[in-house]
Amino acid sequence: MNNNTFDQQIDPTLIQQAMALIQPARRIALIAHENPDGDCIGSALGFAHILMQLGKVCVPACADPAPSTLAFLPGVEMLQTTLGDEAFDLVIALDAGELSRFGPLYEQHRTFLEHTTLLNIDHHVSSSGCGQVNIVDPSAAATAELVVLFQQQAGLPLSTEAALCLLAGVITDTHSFQYTSTTSRTLEVGAALLRAGAIPETIVKPIYRTRPLALMRFQAMVIDNAHTSCNGRLIWSQATGATLKATGAQVEMDDNFAGMLRDIEGVQIAAFFKSYDDPAITRLSLRCAAPYNAAAICQRFGGGGHERAAGATLHMPIAEATAMVVAELEQELSS
Repeated sequence: MNNNTFDQQIDPTLIQQAMALIQPARRIALIAHENPDGDCIGSALGFAHILMQLGKVCVPACADPAPSTLAFLPGVEMLQTTLGDEAFDLVIALDAGELSRFGPLYEQHRTFLEHTTLLNIDHHVSSSGCGQVNIVDPSAAATAELVVLFQQQAGLPLSTEAALCLLAGVITDTHSFQYTSTTSRTLEVGAALLRAGAIPETIVKPIYRTRPLALMRFQAMVIDNAHTSCNGRLIWSQATGATLKATGAQVEMDDNFAGMLRDIEGVQIAAFFKSYDDPAITRLSLRCAAPYNAAAICQRFGGGGHERAAGATLHMPIAEATAMVVAELEQELSS
């Protein structure tokens, strides 16, 4: 099905340039960023299903396994943590605009990825693009939204399996169409995916409704450890390996804790700090209400993302990282 009625389509020149890379390629790697979420995994798997219908050999890859909540995605068993012998004609990098965001996958295959033919599709406002062809649109609510636009404009097939993976990307990056990033085009994309056979409940139930007891204990401890300042406009909390051990939780269960903190009444900026395996590395997740820009703030710490949601990796212990970032956020709220 081909529907070119969407608002704000991808530049047709970029579609032509990207198809010029795809058409001659026989083996294609589709890479998702480290610490994967529903959008990067859904986009990689969804695009792989589309390209396999064209007769391509596709290898989706990510440095980390997909979260267990995404186990329902068709083709998730294809996901690899390495590019093996690097025998690919094309690499499609999804949901990140810098090769470093692909983590150990990039480190293991640095020379190959820096010199291979690469198509980059991303929607982060901080994205600089890392490919010969870069389809980057920060107005898109999810990278999966851009993959669907690409599929529609290029007239590519859309199976039910592809549609389910891509709808998972859209739903998780919009929190079921609740975020302000949701536009009329996002809903049109969702409708196209439903017409292709994707069923929202298949996605929503395992991700938002089915909660392991360990996760609920994990969330409770994060809330219990929360601190506030600036009259409640700033909130932050943290988790370490000790938190996981105390609650019986797994690393992957910390998805969107910053968003949970941001939902507390009166909060304008929420920060979640985590340090699990390496005590010298702290990961920051930031959520902001208007007019505060999470991506701009995280860029000060070498990170990036969206206006309302962003992150950064800090090479310092969690106590030091928390003190530094909280001081910066308090200054942001007082200025």
